[in-house]
Amino acid sequence: METHVTGQPVLGELRQHVLLPLLGNSLFSEAEQLRANHFVHESEDIARLTRWGANVLAEIARRQAEAARERRHLAICNALRRLRLDSFRSHRSRKRKPRPTWVPGAFFPDRADRRAGTFDRLAAAQFQPVHTLS
Repeated sequence: METHVTGQPVLGELRQHVLLPLLGNSLFSEAEQLRANHFVHESEDIARLTRWGANVLAEIARRQAEAARERRHLAICNALRRLRLDSFRSHRSRKRKPRPTWVPGAFFPDRADRRAGTFDRLAAAQFQPVHTLS
């Protein structure tokens, strides 16, 4: 009964219980684990250690969810990248064809002279560039 009055064995078990999920966990850096170990062994308040232990468990759950979300995001990005490389062509994959330039007096480009009417042929025959006009 005396040990429960002084709190030493209860405090030791509580410290062990609080540190167990934290130490060796890859979600926490070594510096965080060292600070946690120092805090737990320096603290004498049972209520504060209990609250801190609950907060550690909540932080572990939050970091696990964040890591799972990050893994899903990376998996989706990699799958889309593989799909894009394998099956889809980018809208920039084709070279643009140079625009045909029309020289006055020549036939219309792309055989458009077949569809040209009489007025078009007369206008093309009478065309004079600006620098030739007097």
